Amino acid sequence: MQMQADAFETILADYEMVALIANSEAVDIDAITRSMPARTLYVFFTGCAKVLSRPFEHDAVLCHRLVAGGTRFLKSKKHFDRAYSLFSKPLKAEVGMLASPGVPDGTPPLPAARSSTLVPYTLDFDYTLGHIYPVKRVPTTGFAMAMWIAETMPTAQVCLCGFTGVASLNLSMYAEHDWTWEQILLQLFVKKGRILRFEDALSEAAGSYARIHARFPEFSEATVALVASNVLTNRFTGMERQMAKLWGMTKLQRRVRGFLRRLGNRLKRLKR
Repeated sequence: MQMQADAFETILADYEMVALIANSEAVDIDAITRSMPARTLYVFFTGCAKVLSRPFEHDAVLCHRLVAGGTRFLKSKKHFDRAYSLFSKPLKAEVGMLASPGVPDGTPPLPAARSSTLVPYTLDFDYTLGHIYPVKRVPTTGFAMAMWIAETMPTAQVCLCGFTGVASLNLSMYAEHDWTWEQILLQLFVKKGRILRFEDALSEAAGSYARIHARFPEFSEATVALVASNVLTNRFTGMERQMAKLWGMTKLQRRVRGFLRRLGNRLKRLKR
């Protein structure tokens, strides 16, 4: 496994920039490729059909979620077939990411990095970062990849593209992931300059929180930030669960609406 990881690091080191492309509606792939340096390696994930409408022509890596200890993929074969069809030249690498649900403090660390025979390169988020993720929640593959690179290659230039952590009408956000916690940690790395964001205006100004410290100086800025983070985390966690329920309840309606929209478009074409 360590040789696999080292080999993948060598591939990344050949590039000026590593751009991680989230499966998000916020992604404008043409704008991203126009803005990135010529020597950029683009990292996509199995569901990249959500953001690629035509074959991608630049150097790319495809990353997959591994489950059951690396014995199988999370996504089905149809997702893989669709993903492979969207790259016009051979991939620079195909990697699998192992990232398990967070466990309680005091849980013994992994004795060694895990590997899988399903992919040429296996990356183990849990071994590299330890038991950092919130208990019983599962890291997203994009977050795990970003943190793995930031930890193992601190001098690498990593740019997050579409990592907004914001739900959309068309793309699912699963409540098993702690999106709020991930955004907090990613933003800390952005503030330190360890990670870049393609979208540079994701967060609202903190002026309202700064007013609390100005009026009540006994509450330090750090205390206000910590309490605000805890409150927001609890609120967003509850909201995510409710949104997940609503998303499941409206699946049939969305499918019917999509069918009727496609049928209407087909009828319009036939009338021309």
